[in-house]
Amino acid sequence: MLDLILALLSGAVGGLIIAMMPRASSRLRNTIALIFSVTGMAFSWRVAQLVFAGESIRIAGEIGGLSWSLEPDPLGAVFGLIASTLWLFATIYSFGYMANEKKQRTYYTFLLMSFSVTLGVAFSGNLVALYLFYELLTFATYPLVIHERSLEAMKAGAKYIIYSLSGAGAILIAIVVTYGWAGNLDFAGGPILASGGIRPGLSLLLALFVGGFGVKAAIMPLHRWLPAAMVAPTPVSALLHAVAVVYSGVYGILRVVYSVFGHELMGQLGLSYVLPWVAAFTILVGVTIATQQDVLKRRLAYHTISQLSYILLGAFTLQPWGLAGAMLHMISYSTLKITLFFGAGIIAKQTGETKVSKMGGVGWQLPKTMAAFGIASLGMIGMLPLNTFWSKYYLMKGSVAGGRWPLALVLIGSGVINAFCFIPTVVAAFTGERGKPTAERGAEVSLMLAPTVLLAGIALLIGLWPGLVWPGVQAVVNWFF
Repeated sequence: MLDLILALLSGAVGGLIIAMMPRASSRLRNTIALIFSVTGMAFSWRVAQLVFAGESIRIAGEIGGLSWSLEPDPLGAVFGLIASTLWLFATIYSFGYMANEKKQRTYYTFLLMSFSVTLGVAFSGNLVALYLFYELLTFATYPLVIHERSLEAMKAGAKYIIYSLSGAGAILIAIVVTYGWAGNLDFAGGPILASGGIRPGLSLLLALFVGGFGVKAAIMPLHRWLPAAMVAPTPVSALLHAVAVVYSGVYGILRVVYSVFGHELMGQLGLSYVLPWVAAFTILVGVTIATQQDVLKRRLAYHTISQLSYILLGAFTLQPWGLAGAMLHMISYSTLKITLFFGAGIIAKQTGETKVSKMGGVGWQLPKTMAAFGIASLGMIGMLPLNTFWSKYYLMKGSVAGGRWPLALVLIGSGVINAFCFIPTVVAAFTGERGKPTAERGAEVSLMLAPTVLLAGIALLIGLWPGLVWPGVQAVVNWFF
């Protein structure tokens, strides 16, 4: 229990300390942020280790007569590992990216606060706790979205709030209905609604849940807040798109499918036959729109919309192989997408270029950055030896096992479009004018470059040795099947 408490409190305590030190030097502020990011990651790994060993960790209480609980299971443990590990990388990257920026105290305060809230989402033991942390995440990340305080940032923040609170309203209605039918909201003990069998209104309830969580998961047409949020600083964009907000939405849908309804009850609902095609539509349309974006961060934003639905597609197959593919992609995609965003941030900071059409020759200025960007680009296509090859393989396997083989063709087709989305950019970066001095020197760029290159290396390592993450994936599949 102590490990769980310390994991959850690390970010919040660090954020409060920074908030109460208005005159702290940048070095002291960075040191505090680093210490509490490392602490949160270390205790999250300890929690995951205990969960995978079969131990039960539970904290519970009541709010207004409703019980809440924090009780991580394998799914929550995997999400917690992804969030805590990548948060450390983003924190270190921020030391370089934010070095000369204003409002650093506000930035690091809410960066660490959001860390704790994201772990709260991951380690929730019932729908009440999940809903509370899911709502808190909106408000904890809002100051990061509007960090620049420009007119564009304020408009993006308003859109983010409106979309997020609308989705949360749908989730609240669904939770009230679920409690009225089942009298229980706990994830432990099997799917909440499984014992009640088929009843009128179940498909509508599922639609409320999927629509509510689908806002943060960026299912089309609920995605429009995400490209607008790219006005945030690059480390924030990376966390929004690879860890915190979008994964909270994806995680919520996984919870609904497997902890609220269960794969057997889901298979009896007519809507379950529609949802995989909604995900397939989002995959193809999202990546197609991405290819048309000239601003690199917007291209990555629409690409995120596409890639998130790979995870949802795997979940909606209701097959063990499909869920395995979803979990593998949840791990693999996050490492690659945060690498791409980090690369985009270095390019913008060091060269001033933000448009794809003007990046010819950037590779000669930023060879290490563009090499990491190129590796991540190959991963987004799904090529060996990158880690996403394995996730797409199992997603296709799950699609075929569920009798929906055309979904496998969707995955193949999206890989081809991904090639058109990224490969020309990487090639152009190394075919432009030579002779420009390198822009990868100095302490600040080194703090940005180190996490970027290391994450690209981790993606390669997992691709070559998928057994590194397979025990966690297998634990999730065994838990629900």
